[in-house]
Amino acid sequence: MTRAAARSLARALALAALALAVGAGLGLVLAREPAPPPGRDGGGPPKPRPAGPAERALLAPLTEGSPLGGFEVREIHAVSAEGLLRVICVQGRAVVRLNVALAAPADDGPAPPAVAGRYAIFYSLKNASPEEGERLAVELSTVLKANAAAPAPPGLSPFTPKPREPTPI
Repeated sequence: MTRAAARSLARALALAALALAVGAGLGLVLAREPAPPPGRDGGGPPKPRPAGPAERALLAPLTEGSPLGGFEVREIHAVSAEGLLRVICVQGRAVVRLNVALAAPADDGPAPPAVAGRYAIFYSLKNASPEEGERLAVELSTVLKANAAAPAPPGLSPFTPKPREPTPI
């Protein structure tokens, strides 16, 4: 092999090694790109909208940070697409989600744990007992009764339970 051929071969090998290193580095960077935060570009369910003036008027004087039945009101959401106003209460690891809906006729849908005039209050639990959910629903009904003159927030509707999605195997 001539000296010129050896130099050409060495250059070709150096360029190939450089191209391989750049490609591997780029692949590593792209593979470790962080996932989009929840609620943005398909990175999870959309974040609920915060409560507006209509929801806050109905729940006054409750605000984020207020006590409710030994729990802390952590979040108050605007009326959702399902027609529910949600109040999330936390005590340690226990979470009680209170859902306010318009009361439905007695034969339509499930009976709510608490009622306040035209409003029905349902709950869901995480690390909390059903007794705590019932108690907080009753506590929230007292607040709603005190605000009976406030108009119902736009979009609020009766609660219609939906069947759970089967858990994938």
